[in-house]
Amino acid sequence: MNRDNYIGGSISTRIRENNLLTSNDLERLNDYNSVEDVLNALSDSSYRDAIQNLNRPEEYEKILDEELKNSYELIENTASDDNILQYFRERYNFHNLKVLVREIAQDESYANLYNDIGNIDLAYIKRHLSSDNIEVGFLESLEIEGYEPFNKSVNENDTYVEYGKKALAKFRETNNPKDIDITLDKAYYEKLLIDAKEIDLEELTKYTKERIDLINIKTLLRIKAQGNEASNLDEALIDGGYIEPERLVELAPADINHIVVKLSNENINKYLVRALDDEKSLDQNLLDLEKAIDDHQMDYSRLAKSMTYGPEVLMNYIISKEAEIKNLRIILVSKLNSLPKEFTLERLRETYA
Repeated sequence: MNRDNYIGGSISTRIRENNLLTSNDLERLNDYNSVEDVLNALSDSSYRDAIQNLNRPEEYEKILDEELKNSYELIENTASDDNILQYFRERYNFHNLKVLVREIAQDESYANLYNDIGNIDLAYIKRHLSSDNIEVGFLESLEIEGYEPFNKSVNENDTYVEYGKKALAKFRETNNPKDIDITLDKAYYEKLLIDAKEIDLEELTKYTKERIDLINIKTLLRIKAQGNEASNLDEALIDGGYIEPERLVELAPADINHIVVKLSNENINKYLVRALDDEKSLDQNLLDLEKAIDDHQMDYSRLAKSMTYGPEVLMNYIISKEAEIKNLRIILVSKLNSLPKEFTLERLRETYA
């Protein structure tokens, strides 16, 4: 990776950072009483064009979706590397893959659930997954070194086909739709680690492994809250983090504070200390841990502040924009449901600006 290739892109991205909403901006927006008031206050921001085309204030999701899509396009047009944001697109690719596999498994159409930010070839993948039950011919099944039947070329979407096949196979084995999500969640983080290594940023790989640890802790708490057996936890935990899944299975019967103490030497401990406490309900601990996971991402993003240029600057903008949109969604949902302003303020994520 040649950092010099990101000088121009970093300069233009720094200029765009000036338009990100600050913590003070979000607090002011939270002071308004209705969705319409919040949208009016955003009319002099980067959201203004989308707001003008809105039919009803309650359709604010269209504004947020359009802003995020535009942000991805802006950064990718700025970047010298077309794949620099692939790591972040994987979230939407695997969301779309889950929808696709569910369509095939349940013989239903969920066309309205697909996300435009994903960039995998869904038609190609569906064609190959749908024909998965057809027996492979003799020539195709030959295992001879160097032999490529019919001179087939490898499609970049074949990786996702394989992920989809595993999820379908698991569903057909158990007939449980949750196994589609579990299988593809594991594949998602496997792919993130691959992407991070290809981008060749040591801190991104470290961040990804820490995130896996945090997600596994969240899974542990969720299964405890549901009263499920440890065997369910063993199946749901993701490989690739710093903490071995077997260790978390052993900790499953322990109380929250004991778990935090046992993980005191891990990189993620400061987020656990911040979020978890036996004095709170499991549901509240889950909510606070979810917020801590987002804060962990923002802490990684802040590494770009000390860098004059590089891919981190561009990636940071996307992280910051996604955090901004999540905060706006929290505020708008709260206004729509007349939730207390103090409660909303507590749920807001940290910002870069």
